[in-house]
Amino acid sequence: GRSNLPDNLKALFRPVAMGRPDNELIAEVYLYSEGFVEGKSLGRKIVSLFNLSKQLLTTQQHYDWGLRALKAVLYTAGKLVSMKKSKMGGQKLSPDEEAELLIKAIRVNTLSKLTYNDTVAFLSLIGDI
Repeated sequence: GRSNLPDNLKALFRPVAMGRPDNELIAEVYLYSEGFVEGKSLGRKIVSLFNLSKQLLTTQQHYDWGLRALKAVLYTAGKLVSMKKSKMGGQKLSPDEEAELLIKAIRVNTLSKLTYNDTVAFLSLIGDI
């Protein structure tokens, strides 16, 4: 159980305020830095997908819908964009191509971790977004 600290020990600690990271801003900046043109809208969509997945899919110990999983998806998407741009000779990608590559990165990083029932639900979530 918890008990109150004595006053002499309380004096050694100072209060710390913790905040929740702004995942939308992090995703937006990461996508822009990886070469996406539509970073703002795609960042908003992927964060909403992760939030919906956390709410709607079953709770499993190995599911991670936090910042670590988001960063892994964004990293994979960045690599896919750079490979596609190098194949195209450095041309800019259309917004649809960027969205397709982001969806591919989401599928690569998350589908293998989901149960069968959650996979069906997750694919429908991707289709909605």
